[in-house]
Amino acid sequence: MAARAPLIEIFDSVQGEGRFVGQPMVFVRTATCPIRCAYCDTPHSYEAPPAFEVRARGRVLAEPNPTSAERAVELVGQVVDRASWTASLTGGEPLVFPAFVAEFARAARRQGSRVHLETAALDPHAMREVVDVVDHVSADWKLPGTLADRGDWRAQHLGCVEVAALAGRSIDVKAVLTNDVTDAAFDDMLVRLGPFVRAIVLVLQPVTPFGAVQERCSSDQVLRRLDAAIAAGFDARVVPQTHRVLGVD
Repeated sequence: MAARAPLIEIFDSVQGEGRFVGQPMVFVRTATCPIRCAYCDTPHSYEAPPAFEVRARGRVLAEPNPTSAERAVELVGQVVDRASWTASLTGGEPLVFPAFVAEFARAARRQGSRVHLETAALDPHAMREVVDVVDHVSADWKLPGTLADRGDWRAQHLGCVEVAALAGRSIDVKAVLTNDVTDAAFDDMLVRLGPFVRAIVLVLQPVTPFGAVQERCSSDQVLRRLDAAIAAGFDARVVPQTHRVLGVD
């Protein structure tokens, strides 16, 4: 049977985060997420609606949930007018539906397009199911103090990074910085990621105030974190959410 997943939306925009910031990209947002980040700016993705929006410049279509991977690729083709495209599978959490991710990626790449996976990096086993068919992985590292449920996912994060690195994928590891992040928590992340220092780009993202987090991270904290990451040997970059600045999705 064809793999299916509930979606929130499909839309064409520009990448607002990480090393590919500013590049045109079509986003396929899956529904549901196992965790709750204090700063989450997509709480509407927690539950799947009966139908999801497909926003093709100037018009909005409604598609029933759940949808097949093959249909999702067809819809992307309706949204973009480029011969080849890059799709970002985001969420929610795409790795809740690894079979859908894998089928979508295979179909898209057969057309000559690229697939980026944006994940909270919670499931190394699911990552193993998809890593050979995606082109790039953007994996979150949820620092203690940023999760509303106070969970600890560091072992899972590291497992996902290891799977992607062994597969030779390009990898961004994104850490959102808030004023609640301690030096100890940040330094612990650098130590744990140490074995993969040459394999990843470490993206430090100052929080965009939203939900329970209403304060920006101080510039002093951001610069101290950047200095610490560079001193530890990382290719580290401070990249805020530029799509919020531009006022696009």
